[in-house]
Amino acid sequence: MKTIEVEKEGPKIVFFIGPTGVGKTTTIAKLASKYKLEKKCKLAIITADTYRIAAVEQIRTYANILSVPIEVVYTSDEIKSAIDKYQDYDLIFIDTAGRSHNNNEQREDVKKMIESIRGYHQEIYLVLSATTKYRDLVKITQVYSDITNYRIIFTKIDETSALGNVLNIRMMTNAPLSYTTFGQNVPDDIVVTDAQYIAKQLLGGNE
Repeated sequence: MKTIEVEKEGPKIVFFIGPTGVGKTTTIAKLASKYKLEKKCKLAIITADTYRIAAVEQIRTYANILSVPIEVVYTSDEIKSAIDKYQDYDLIFIDTAGRSHNNNEQREDVKKMIESIRGYHQEIYLVLSATTKYRDLVKITQVYSDITNYRIIFTKIDETSALGNVLNIRMMTNAPLSYTTFGQNVPDDIVVTDAQYIAKQLLGGNE
């Protein structure tokens, strides 16, 4: 499993990408809580999710509760200057707008955003809902594979019995699994993905 790692020098830039409606912003809030409160990391948030009504206010509310600085950007050109403000921070989380994998222009926006800050330590997490149909998960992961290398976060694991999709997507993409979420509670309902546990559940085990 691959999880967010803090660098010894310079900020780690952590992108969260993925389709709409998967719970990306709530997932960021959960991880920000853990790294700020439990690991005592110096953390900032940048949001480029200016398309969805109330999205900025949602992430701003979480940031204020955690006493974490937040920047709102509208273009990829603005991200670099926002990052420059937090050179002495451990982590900078970037919340991107949910994108349709069928929209070429939106895919290019994501790619341009990631490429705009080359030279920094980066990790990219593709956030997927476990409730999404398998064939759609295949399409989504293939589209994002054309853009960048990523690790996978599965959300809404509590809302489906199709846990096999998690392992199937892992094998198909060869992308590392990182976290799974299973509810709306911040910061509690998130864990590091346990592939062995998921496999046991599929085989009917209760342990």
